[in-house]
Amino acid sequence: MSVLTAGTRIGPYEIVARIGAGGMSEVYRAFDPRIRRDVAVKVLPPQLAKFADRLHRFEQEARAVGALNHPNLLTIFDTGKSEGRPYIVTELLEGHTLRSLLRDNGTAVRLPVRKAVDYGIQIANGLAAAHERGIVHRDLKPENLFVTRDGRVKILDFGVAKLRTAEDEELSDEDTMEQDTSPGTVIGTVGYMSPEQVRGQAVDGRSDIFSLGTLLFEMVAGEHPFRGNSPADTMSAILREDPRDLTPINPNVTPGLERVIRHCMEKSPEQRFQSARDLAFHLDMLSSASGSAPTLESSISDTWNRPLVGILGVLALLAAGLALGWLVRSGVGTKAAPQLHFAQLTFEQGIEIQPSLAPDGETFVFARGNGPQADIFLQRVNGRNAIKLTGRCAQADIQPAFSPDGSQIAYRSDCEGGGIFVMGATGESSRRITGSCFNPSWSPDGKRIVCATETTNYTPTARGQMSELWIVDASNGERKLLLSADGVQPAWSPNGHRIAYWGISGQAAQRDIWTIDPSAEDPVKSIVRVTEDAAVDWNPVWSPDGQHLYFGSDRNGAMNLWRIRIDEKSGKPKGEPESVTTPARASAHYSPAKNGGRMLYASIDQEESLRVVPIDPVAGTLGGEPRSVLAGSFIVFSAQVSPDARFVAVTNRGVQEDLFIVEIATGEIRQLTSDSARDRGAIWSPDGKQIYFYSQRSGDQYEIWRINADGSGLTRITTSKEGSAWYPAISPDGSKLSFYNYEHTYLLDLKRAGAEIETLPAAMQGSRPALNAWSPDGTMLAGELRGRPGIMLYDTRGRTYHGPITPSGARPIWLPGGQEILYSDAGKLRIVHVETRAIRDVATPLTITNQSLSADGRTLVYSDRQTEADIWMAELPAKP
Repeated sequence: MSVLTAGTRIGPYEIVARIGAGGMSEVYRAFDPRIRRDVAVKVLPPQLAKFADRLHRFEQEARAVGALNHPNLLTIFDTGKSEGRPYIVTELLEGHTLRSLLRDNGTAVRLPVRKAVDYGIQIANGLAAAHERGIVHRDLKPENLFVTRDGRVKILDFGVAKLRTAEDEELSDEDTMEQDTSPGTVIGTVGYMSPEQVRGQAVDGRSDIFSLGTLLFEMVAGEHPFRGNSPADTMSAILREDPRDLTPINPNVTPGLERVIRHCMEKSPEQRFQSARDLAFHLDMLSSASGSAPTLESSISDTWNRPLVGILGVLALLAAGLALGWLVRSGVGTKAAPQLHFAQLTFEQGIEIQPSLAPDGETFVFARGNGPQADIFLQRVNGRNAIKLTGRCAQADIQPAFSPDGSQIAYRSDCEGGGIFVMGATGESSRRITGSCFNPSWSPDGKRIVCATETTNYTPTARGQMSELWIVDASNGERKLLLSADGVQPAWSPNGHRIAYWGISGQAAQRDIWTIDPSAEDPVKSIVRVTEDAAVDWNPVWSPDGQHLYFGSDRNGAMNLWRIRIDEKSGKPKGEPESVTTPARASAHYSPAKNGGRMLYASIDQEESLRVVPIDPVAGTLGGEPRSVLAGSFIVFSAQVSPDARFVAVTNRGVQEDLFIVEIATGEIRQLTSDSARDRGAIWSPDGKQIYFYSQRSGDQYEIWRINADGSGLTRITTSKEGSAWYPAISPDGSKLSFYNYEHTYLLDLKRAGAEIETLPAAMQGSRPALNAWSPDGTMLAGELRGRPGIMLYDTRGRTYHGPITPSGARPIWLPGGQEILYSDAGKLRIVHVETRAIRDVATPLTITNQSLSADGRTLVYSDRQTEADIWMAELPAKP
């Protein structure tokens, strides 16, 4: 097999180094000079390309992988042929194969149970995406599973995958599209084959589930479930023997996990999990179960020999007290547990969120897209073709809500200056009824709408301003203030007695849920708090009977669905929150049907890559290919590159928010804090020896803290008397600290012990300064004004404001010369000259957030966040 040397070109790609080889191909690290990206190139040598079966299998893999797009599946960029060599170009992965993780100097090892379950969930989700496109892998084994440095599992090598044609609904052998898959042909790897593969029978997705069961066994046991002295012995064991008991091998394996693994490896496909999605759901239940786990496991124990295990597994959740109470129609008794189904309703790549079910429960509207490209679509629950209802202007249309009689849709639009619009149920006769409002919710009689002056989409921790609640007459637009304190995402109760909402409370910015009586003489006096704890609680909706509030919460570690029993008239809770888990990494935007038979929600999956790239600020161009230093499900709250461009200080967004340092050259991560406190907004001192951040670790409000770069010397810096202290920034000489909160920007002299905190003057009425970018000479601060678009300047000598110097934008950074400012604007990077206010664009890849520059202005660090969101339905089937 000929080996390509460094510098060789194959197509437009420049070979950098050989990564490895398989039985029929070579894999190389390569560079794409067109977009300056490192890639992996899999090459079939000419001497093998002449064999039809080898070429067919190679092309088969390109077709299989190219048809898929999922975080747990290898992404294919390109295919081609160069000098007789067919090639496939994919993303370049950094990490290890699962096989290498299961070996330590040639000795088999087992993984921690929690990690094995996490890997199993990811593999099952990747398989589900493939199976839903009619693709069966058929060769799942540790060598074909890659674990990236951030713990993301990628399924590789679809070279022997079985594909289904668009017309093939029965997975018949005649319609397959790959080399020899007819019955009687054995394809796969001994030890990981399903019994039907060993027999050479037709296979479907359940064969992959068997293979995943063997992998799960091997991960937690450190050995294979079917031992044999020869391949023939192993194949015989797969056909005839049960896998060995796991508990004696690894006492950390719970009975529930062992039952899941055994169920994957049932000899008959009909007795296994019937879908990878179902398997992922059960594994996720095991990983997130808390004190109720023993009850959950015991309730499942007798269901494994039944074909509808997925449905019965959910029934077990219902029996364990995790029931979806809103699904039970009035009059349905408790003698027979209902069968609950989860179904994905939208499948487009990108963001599909904010579903609203029509009163009949048969159609729904939702928002698709992001930014100005967002529009509202209408779709049948049992259909796949969505009808676009909006788009009359090039602005965002989002947050649709069906009226109680189903004849109208209220929604938020940025057209005509922005506000709440109402249109007919099929998009006709759109009209604006009020401005400056978001997240509309109808009163039960359809005459009024409640809305909030600030918005939130799917990240409840990313809010910048306090929000009022207003009630608007749907016919004439007359407005009445309901709440001047903070409230967003309001939801009117079924009988009109209360409006539920969530908001930020206390200086620690806690996210909790309240209700308010819209008919009270003094509504503020009617407010009742529903939740009060450290968890992020948001997005409340009422059950159709008004007896429960459903809401999103991260109190179990991941953002998912919870409920609490409530008295609709008084708004007082009648118990503690209960978990109602949906099969999603994170879920939001819950919409129950009026009859209680189904609920829609958005399943949200976010990935983020922290990237570093050279930049020429004079030319306004990037100096190379951006390189990822941190990637995966780690969602960045803030990131700043060190003055010497060697490290990045990072804080994450999530249940536990901590401070990390990432070495740019190696990607090595060092965690500096690890506790229940929320640590945010990390920045470096000018000498790179210390890191400043804000945290509520000292009590009920956020203060500025400092820690040495080696993790020692944690010190509180501020004791603010005017509320929390957010987003620290240090002047270039290290003498002054700036920070801000909802009301003001503040300055503290770090060189004078006991110095008073100085409050900067207000800029203008209705605009609150958020200044946190020091000029190189330390005389100017740049930042945003809340309530007014654009970048503002503040002269610390004359105590005067200038600007805005841009019409929009955020996150300003001064360039070294002190004459220009780099800032982000709708995902783009721009540079503005401070004096002339001339603006020029920086050539950048995709979407930019959390940008940071090194002290010399030559190294740019930024976040590239990708969000995939789809609409799902949880449904209780109608009575026969």
